[in-house]
Amino acid sequence: MLYPADVYADARDAWSSLRRRAVRSSLSALGIAIGVVALVSMLSIGEGAKRATLQRISSLGIETVRIESAPPLNAFAGVDVTNLSVGLTVADAQRIAAWLAGRGTLGYFARNDEQLVTAANHRALATVVGASADWLPAETLRAAAGRLLLPSDNLQQRRVCVLGARLGITLAASIGTPLHTGNQICKVVGILRPRGRLLTEGTGLSALDFDNALITPFTTSPFPSGARQRGVHGMLVRLRNNSPASLPGVAENLKAILRETHRDVTNYRIVVPYALLNEARDTQALFQLVMGAIAGLSLLVGGIGVMNVMLSNVTEQTHEIGLRMAVGATRARIVSLYMCHSALLCFAGGVVGLMLGIAAALLVQTYAGWAVAFSLLGLCLGPASALLTGLVFGLHPALRAAALNPALALRES
Repeated sequence: MLYPADVYADARDAWSSLRRRAVRSSLSALGIAIGVVALVSMLSIGEGAKRATLQRISSLGIETVRIESAPPLNAFAGVDVTNLSVGLTVADAQRIAAWLAGRGTLGYFARNDEQLVTAANHRALATVVGASADWLPAETLRAAAGRLLLPSDNLQQRRVCVLGARLGITLAASIGTPLHTGNQICKVVGILRPRGRLLTEGTGLSALDFDNALITPFTTSPFPSGARQRGVHGMLVRLRNNSPASLPGVAENLKAILRETHRDVTNYRIVVPYALLNEARDTQALFQLVMGAIAGLSLLVGGIGVMNVMLSNVTEQTHEIGLRMAVGATRARIVSLYMCHSALLCFAGGVVGLMLGIAAALLVQTYAGWAVAFSLLGLCLGPASALLTGLVFGLHPALRAAALNPALALRES
């Protein structure tokens, strides 16, 4: 029976043996370190991609369906809308709202980027957004001061606006401040809480910086007008009391509505963030599988190298093994000694590989621009996998050493 004190003594002897063969031990540990580098780098890159994806999906809203006009809207003057669909319109929004029938919220907007906004002695370039009152709550925008737009603001065509957090600071604006944009004047009725950007990379949607936006009622925004045929750049549908899994079906219904009204002209795009999340998860799982296989092969090669070194050590130490057995060492103690050899060798390689893996991931982030992130599980998995490799590949040499005949072993010179 092995006691903790016995294992400690074996570990100390094993460490002394490894130090006596420093070059050989270092080369063996290097093979394990390379495998751990691959594993830690893979996990950190995968974790970074996962967090970036979740951030992007969260900014879009998992419980939403987004519709955007494509190609970008142009002025509608001179276009025969009876023969050609000219993009998304207020009429489209009204049809979709009628289909929703209270099951969700639909907001729509039109935008104009890089517009000069002035307030007293301050000025800034901002995105001017003309929006329906429902668009702001659908985007989960919240007021830090004042209020959001009201349905009556659109009905009565009030010259009011809501500012993004950063734009409000830049213009030194407060509730009641008059602003000039283009040839229009509006009064600030609300300033939003910081929200950041709408992250749309890879979706085909246009990005929108909420913190640098000036939001006015849709009916007073400086865009081409024309009652129901007034164009909108985008719509946002947010369902109530529905599972995100139902959103792809909702998107198909919206496609059917728009296909009919647009005469099969696909000048719009529909994006379901929930579907994007599932696609990202599938892609990430495949990526992690491939990278895990590469890291596993590296650890396998390193483990084979460790086994070869341990077998060489057993051959060189045959006389020592026989002497240990002659003075009373049991076969269990011999197994313990060489398992400690292998475990310490691989664990040392795992610790070195962990540090190099962190450095490699940071280099990838710096020079390749990939997002990386470190998790406690990922950092612990590297040394743990190295230790497991040592135990697995050290078992055969340890059993071989314990199986030696003491009398024959003592004859070895």
